[in-house]
Amino acid sequence: MDSELRELRLAHPRPEPLMALGQKLRRHHPSERAIWLMQQLEMYWDALRLQAFRQPLELYFEAQALQMGSRWPLAERRALELAARFPTLRLVEIGAGIGGDTLELARTRAFRTIEQDESRRSYLQHNLEACGFTEVEVQGGDGLTRLDGAQLLYADPARRNAKGRQWHDLAPDPAELWKLGLPLCLKLSPGLDESQLPSGCDLDYVSHQGVCKEATVWTPGSGRVRAFLYRDPDWLVAERRETPPVAPLEPGMWLHEPDPAAIRAQLWQPLEGWRIDETLALLATEPGLRSEWTQTFEVLEIADGDRKNLIRLQKHYDFQPLEIKKRGFDVEPEELRKKLPRGTSGGAGVLYLTRVAGRHRALICKRV
Repeated sequence: MDSELRELRLAHPRPEPLMALGQKLRRHHPSERAIWLMQQLEMYWDALRLQAFRQPLELYFEAQALQMGSRWPLAERRALELAARFPTLRLVEIGAGIGGDTLELARTRAFRTIEQDESRRSYLQHNLEACGFTEVEVQGGDGLTRLDGAQLLYADPARRNAKGRQWHDLAPDPAELWKLGLPLCLKLSPGLDESQLPSGCDLDYVSHQGVCKEATVWTPGSGRVRAFLYRDPDWLVAERRETPPVAPLEPGMWLHEPDPAAIRAQLWQPLEGWRIDETLALLATEPGLRSEWTQTFEVLEIADGDRKNLIRLQKHYDFQPLEIKKRGFDVEPEELRKKLPRGTSGGAGVLYLTRVAGRHRALICKRV
């Protein structure tokens, strides 16, 4: 580990203005060295905020790999499940990056990992050594051509470009991996098209820090679809179920907005709920029913959503602060906020703009 970088991180553990610190570093180092130290410090702050690595102090980072890589609680969950599903098979990891998954996999087994990018590979090697994982073999080259002896694969395909994460943009192509016929765990974007997945695979949608971060595909599987929600230090897990019916929403009922992973996996929580519209994942229940998978709101009033009426409603309820949310409603909340009167004494409230039984409606709510 670069001792000076380590001391810099210990001395500046939280984000702060960089100008003065950068000037100080440039007085004592060549420009290239000073820039590298500052970049590594900034990325360390990002790694802490994102929970990108379990112990980031000693590690080297590369910007794109840091942003796109797995967060360590997600990588840990996946590594433990790989160990449970396939405890004895020889694992090869394709596309290791700087080690977001590799470091957690290394806690469960010895294996071989492949990273094509030379710069990332050098950081990966450093990060493994810094964490004491000397039994992981690091190789370069195209992972699809270096699978000799592999009995099990893990891959987090990289984008070939910045235009999106579609099948044809990924390297390696998931379809090529499935053709190999080996047991496989594949990390993909949660926006995937499920119709493109292999028949009978298992699919996990995984949520972290309020975002559905990934979809994990397991082959072979039993066709199970689950959602995982990280609540430090534990995980909530639930399985897909039948779509509930659409039924009326009335004032006094509770409205439930599912976590993004729950929406993707179609968990439809709470179990006693019904949909308020055919096209949305919002559910309603009688008062008192809760779910750890949802944000919950008490519906005070249901009204038309035109601007004139919204102004009238805000004058009446006088919410401050006013939270504006939307689902299936073409409006920019912050632009709308500028056109509504500022409340003073009505307490916290929520203006939820959405569709109810096919109509655009404004729901006046309070968080439960």
